[in-house]
Amino acid sequence: MQQEGLQNNYPGLVKNDIFVISVGEDFGKNRDEIAIAYSPFTDNALIVTKNFLSDMQAYCEEPSGVYQEGVADVMESLLDFDNRKKCAPLARSADGYTRLALLPNNVCNFKCSYCYSAQGRSNKVMTRETLKAAIDHFIDPQRMPVDQKLGISILGGGEPLLSWDLVKFGIEYAQERAAQSGYAPIDINIVTNGSVFTRDIIDTIKKYRIPVSVSFEILEDIQNLQRGNYDRVAANIDLIISEGIRPQLRATITNDNVGLMKRMVEEVLTRFPGTREIMMEYVTDPEKLTTPEQVCEFYKKYLDNFFEAHEYAAQHGMLLDCSAYRNFNLLIERFCPGDNTITPDGEISVCSRIGAPDDVGYQDSIYGRVNADGSITVDEDKFQRLIGLNVHHYEKCRDCFTRWHCAGGCMVHKYTYPEAIREEICNYNREFTKRMLLRNLDQEYRRESGISLHEAVAQL
Repeated sequence: MQQEGLQNNYPGLVKNDIFVISVGEDFGKNRDEIAIAYSPFTDNALIVTKNFLSDMQAYCEEPSGVYQEGVADVMESLLDFDNRKKCAPLARSADGYTRLALLPNNVCNFKCSYCYSAQGRSNKVMTRETLKAAIDHFIDPQRMPVDQKLGISILGGGEPLLSWDLVKFGIEYAQERAAQSGYAPIDINIVTNGSVFTRDIIDTIKKYRIPVSVSFEILEDIQNLQRGNYDRVAANIDLIISEGIRPQLRATITNDNVGLMKRMVEEVLTRFPGTREIMMEYVTDPEKLTTPEQVCEFYKKYLDNFFEAHEYAAQHGMLLDCSAYRNFNLLIERFCPGDNTITPDGEISVCSRIGAPDDVGYQDSIYGRVNADGSITVDEDKFQRLIGLNVHHYEKCRDCFTRWHCAGGCMVHKYTYPEAIREEICNYNREFTKRMLLRNLDQEYRRESGISLHEAVAQL
């Protein structure tokens, strides 16, 4: 979906962050005959004709001119700078984080077929001294005002609950330190493969009201193919649901299950009805997705199946999520805000997916460390270079209509895929944004006028 060049015809609109997306072919017309004019900062989108667009561009140059009916009203709405949305906060310094990500270990009891961190597997476990020092630095009124809400994510470089004594210490110590320092209780969440749930783990999760995400492929044959241990994980999901814990299920979508996404939603609704939401993220797998053609075909299948499954989930009161859906509902300057991740070695990584010395991009991603004496050393210049890899850095993002939702893309892809494949990921993000806009416009037309978007376009 190559649309960047189209923006050159409407420089006045693009200057004001109003983007033009050709959708004529979606309505059986010539490609540029119908377009979406999209203003992400005013949260407005509308279907327009080519002639209407020309008047919109002319209005940017001469607002007092004479234009066809509706142009002035539309442009006043799209240029409503007083009510513009703001981008999600981006840490401006290495000391500016309100979230801490912890990778307790590089130990895992699964061998997932697509694991991005398999090459970093070891017996390395974070020391209690490192964990305490990281929390002391993070929960510090001298660093961050006490009226600021703080959060901690306990993630997998391995399986975090295999180091439960350490994790429990971190949870309890963080909450105690927050209370002593005058902060509100810390928001803590855990991501796990679901293989380990003891009585103590469950009681601690309930005590501190910790949201739990379980990486799980939902369908028995796919779980056993890609991750293994279906019976064990399914039984543990049943257990925590019976204890009043409503997990998020996080499924990885590969070529083996990309056509099964609606079926996966159906399975959750019937087999795991206590689940609060489902995350279905596309796989990063440079070993199996090796050519742009393969990647293009995979993403096309993913798009078709995600939107079908998403609509079905919504009809049944369940949220189906993915990173593109999350980011569409935000305005961002960087695909992720850049992480404050403590690795098992005590180093600080800008990416929670890059946490072991053998991970691709590791040396590039480390900008600090927790020292043996408990002090924290940070290379602020390196942090600024890393956080600067954002929507303002990449020339190719300058005129892209999804720039404020994709914001340069995931940095892991920079290390795992060649440029030609990364371009297909850009195309996917553009197509996802376009489909979201068309879906939302269709819902609006049906709600306000009782006709579908296709019927409305037919009347233009």
